[in-house]
Amino acid sequence: MSLMKCRSLVRFSRGQHGLVAVEFAVLVPVLVVLVFGIVDLGHAWYMSQIVTNASREGARYGVTYRANSSGARLAPSAFSPTISNYVLNSYLARTSLPPDASPLVTAGGTGYSTGAKGALLEVTVTATKNWFVMSIVPGMGTQKVLAATTVMQCE
Repeated sequence: MSLMKCRSLVRFSRGQHGLVAVEFAVLVPVLVVLVFGIVDLGHAWYMSQIVTNASREGARYGVTYRANSSGARLAPSAFSPTISNYVLNSYLARTSLPPDASPLVTAGGTGYSTGAKGALLEVTVTATKNWFVMSIVPGMGTQKVLAATTVMQCE
């Protein structure tokens, strides 16, 4: 009788009927986190490209030659709208940055205050990327500040 019990235990231990369901239950959460992590990193890359293009657009706007009604050269600091308002309201308003990105545009350099031909104008755009999934990875934190700076010569 004990031999029969041993054979049935061996046969029972070789059964694979529920093994696929257990493996599926173990692997699905890992795969879901992996897929959403890839989406999160892709979104960060997309936001980085928007920030870079916004700084370029602001610098292009600031280095163009403009004159007042009497023909005197205007410094980019005197432009209306300002470089910051132009980038925030014209360029970034057309993009799909998330509302919690809090974009910030700063302009500087000697070209910003003088507007002299050949002077350098520097435009920096920053935005905050709040992680959806990547915050569970140690060392990633809950957010990352994305920044881009473009330097161009005034025309």
